[in-house]
Amino acid sequence: MGKKINPEEYVGQEFVNKIGERYKVLKYLFKEKLNYCFDIEFMGTGNLQMATLNQIRNNTCFDLLERKKLKRIKTELQLRERTRLVNKAKNTCVIPNNLRYKNVLSIDLSTTSTGIAYSKNGTIVRWKTIKSDYIDFRERGLEIVKQLVEILEKGMIDVVILEDVYLGLNSDVLTKLSEVRGMLTYHIKKLNLDLLLVPAVLWKHRIEGVPTHRQEQKEFMMKKFFEYTEVEADSDDSADAYMMLRACLGG
Repeated sequence: MGKKINPEEYVGQEFVNKIGERYKVLKYLFKEKLNYCFDIEFMGTGNLQMATLNQIRNNTCFDLLERKKLKRIKTELQLRERTRLVNKAKNTCVIPNNLRYKNVLSIDLSTTSTGIAYSKNGTIVRWKTIKSDYIDFRERGLEIVKQLVEILEKGMIDVVILEDVYLGLNSDVLTKLSEVRGMLTYHIKKLNLDLLLVPAVLWKHRIEGVPTHRQEQKEFMMKKFFEYTEVEADSDDSADAYMMLRACLGG
């Protein structure tokens, strides 16, 4: 038979969790089923919370309030940084206010899967995803660009909107994407089409409620795409191209 637990023995004792946070057991509260519950105070922050005896014994009492505070601060810093980038982008990119009167193709370019959306006189009428199964990124890029050029050569497009390369990408992705973009911009200029390079942070700023994290942004754009079109996007690339075009058209 095990030793009977006296929860009052833990009151007043200090402990350290697995990440070095020190806390003190202030008082015993109650027993819930087979576990004992206590009030504890983290000595570094003064934050109070409830903990179980199992958590105390396993050193898994973590300062949840401090974590929430740090997460909130991180989010605020990210929002400030996004605002700074938006203001900076406004100084380098001006989205024309006459796109509603033109035929526009927006391209969310990548080296594996590229989304496009097409508007005619301010109304988005088509969108799709262009993919390539080649292993080599240059082969993929050539195939994607070839299909894009076939669309451009039909003579139905006045302006091409291309998401500007984000310099925060890792160097390998940035190099590959820049090379593929160079393939495409050569043909755009050769066909004498207007090219608008729009930073992602600028067009996304025009859409209300866009999250700060990249994966959450993708999910958000997919949901907004469905909201506007009432169909499921065939990829997050085409959803991004659609939403970028919609943002540039003024919503």
